[in-house]
Amino acid sequence: MKSPLDSRQLSGPQHSDPDFSRRSWEGTQGVHAQFVDLDGPAIQLGFSFDGDSRRAAGHNLPTRGTAVSRGMVNKLVTGVEPNTEYRVELQIRGTGLIWGIFDAEHRLHYRGLAAGGPRAERYKGQQTPGNGTEWEAVTATITTGPRTTELNAFCIMAENTGPGYCRRMDVTRIGPAAHPARAPETWSAPPPAPNGFPVTIPAVRRFEAAGGSWAPADGVTQVTVDPSCRRQLGDVAGLVAAQLAEAGLARGAVVRFGTAVPDGVHLTLGAVDTAGAARVQAHEAYSLRVAGDGVHVVAGGPAGALYAGATLVQALKGAGALPQGTVTDWTDQPWRGLQVDSGRRYYSLAWLRDHIRDLAYTKLNTLFLRVKDSEGLRIESDVLPGIVDNSPGGGHWTKAEVRELVEFARRHHVSVIPEFDVPGHSEMDTLVYSEFMFPGGAGEAAGWDYSRPQVRRLLADVLRETGETFDSPFVHVGGDEFFGQDHPSALSWIRAATGDPSATPVDAYLQLFNELAAAIRADGRGTIMWNDMINGKNKAVALDKDILIAYWAQIYESLSAEDLIADGHQLIGSSSDLYHDLWPPLNPDDVPNMTINQPLPEYQWETYLNPYVYSRGWSEPARLTPGAESGSHGQLFPIWDDAHGWAPEQLLTRTLLPRLRVHAQSAWNSPPPAATFAEFDEHLRFLGHAPFFGTG
Repeated sequence: MKSPLDSRQLSGPQHSDPDFSRRSWEGTQGVHAQFVDLDGPAIQLGFSFDGDSRRAAGHNLPTRGTAVSRGMVNKLVTGVEPNTEYRVELQIRGTGLIWGIFDAEHRLHYRGLAAGGPRAERYKGQQTPGNGTEWEAVTATITTGPRTTELNAFCIMAENTGPGYCRRMDVTRIGPAAHPARAPETWSAPPPAPNGFPVTIPAVRRFEAAGGSWAPADGVTQVTVDPSCRRQLGDVAGLVAAQLAEAGLARGAVVRFGTAVPDGVHLTLGAVDTAGAARVQAHEAYSLRVAGDGVHVVAGGPAGALYAGATLVQALKGAGALPQGTVTDWTDQPWRGLQVDSGRRYYSLAWLRDHIRDLAYTKLNTLFLRVKDSEGLRIESDVLPGIVDNSPGGGHWTKAEVRELVEFARRHHVSVIPEFDVPGHSEMDTLVYSEFMFPGGAGEAAGWDYSRPQVRRLLADVLRETGETFDSPFVHVGGDEFFGQDHPSALSWIRAATGDPSATPVDAYLQLFNELAAAIRADGRGTIMWNDMINGKNKAVALDKDILIAYWAQIYESLSAEDLIADGHQLIGSSSDLYHDLWPPLNPDDVPNMTINQPLPEYQWETYLNPYVYSRGWSEPARLTPGAESGSHGQLFPIWDDAHGWAPEQLLTRTLLPRLRVHAQSAWNSPPPAATFAEFDEHLRFLGHAPFFGTG
């Protein structure tokens, strides 16, 4: 059954302090932004410098001329009507500014648009009169999409030329759209999936109907646990009970240890019949039997019990009853996760906790955090304290905060894996620890001089510290996009170390990662690295097969995913085709590449709904042959923030939701519940976010 869209007339766009006179951050988010007086109240984007200083006031990192000097201000506009024209007016000053207003649902199925400027050279930005010394009034109009309820006005310091300034952000309603678009009607209750069980994300693998239904008159009475499983399932039962209660599906968050009770949920551990599947994550499998007296769950492990709870929360949403029968659900993909580029910008712990909840809600089990990039280090470090970002508007997490986050994730059966990228992506490292860098290395060739034993020891120490801080089963060591491999000192080192005069710079590169992996292994952890510098040009050194390869694209002469698996490597995917790149899409005809539109969910649904598909860079992606599937162990959905903070967390939450839901369906690898993304869109909108999402 469907109900019409809410057609109430709204009172007009609502946004606070448009001229910044109240100096209020209410409804406004800034990155490297601060209030100043400049011909009146204004926001400064980026940093000011005294004389020839490389450091801005209050900043511990060299920021002049680096990407860290970028900044952003974003104002949330609510009370917005669909199919309506709005005007944004800004006053800006500086060089390298991008400005405008963004509608995340400008077109159906999450294709957003930013109206503003400049359209040409949008990565370079705009200069105001007087070589950036005078104020300029700029304006743009945007017609909202058929489902739009909010807009985001923004100004970005896109170049490394800061500071820039904004002293007004005002949004007004013009009138109804000349050509209104129509959105599908929303559901009041979902239809059943093709197998007869209510739609969930991801869809369950199998449902065997038994006839009849179960309709708890007053919701779930309580969650009971087999007493023999008290230690393993007690915490999970508490979480499931709380989620049912928060979703309005239970009388209260009550957990008991004993036998099943009427209209209750009973949890126990045991073997799950997965019908002879060739590869099964047994501890994440579960069976869920709906009977006349309630729900009976048998799980292969605590994670499976938690996933059974997520299935139940989703299936009961909007439904007065569930069909009786047995769900049997499992996955064959060990790695199912979200990858967050926290090296280029700070993410709040509350945002990370929310998305850990969302991962568990859709049976994703891993959160990758890139904690070091060319913008500095996002975590406290005793080994390399000089690159820890202590800046206002930047920031880092303390070791204590990381421990609390990791413990929160464990309760949701999510592993948090840190990435500390070496030897490349090290612009800031080069500036702070110049004595440890390749002589003469600059730009993309700037990096740690790993021909020196003290440098390799230092890198091993910081990677081991990172693993200890996160208490993680793996440490991702980077290894991507380093173009300084041909330095003579690297070649001299590897030929002396191997005694092989035919050794190449690639041998030196692989030897670095073999040594780092050995150091990490001594702490009982595994190692992950990127694929793009593994190109087969090594002659004397073979890469350790215990290193898990994160494959993002067949680029920079990288071997293909198929060839790496044939050579004995184990892979997980983090496809460049799916990069959720956080740049505003100013051109309505722009391809999704390098904007917050990427990936278009329809493309993601049509091309990457199978977890054995790998990116080939600028070519069409390739599906592994059946014989290579055993070397593929899952997929990550990647967020990359080359704009360094343009998209505030609230906006990213909106744009990430549909893409992460398609990814969850793909990564679980169960039969899809819909034929097209348009149909799946209605499912994900109805099911929404996890219980307690948004509570910090």
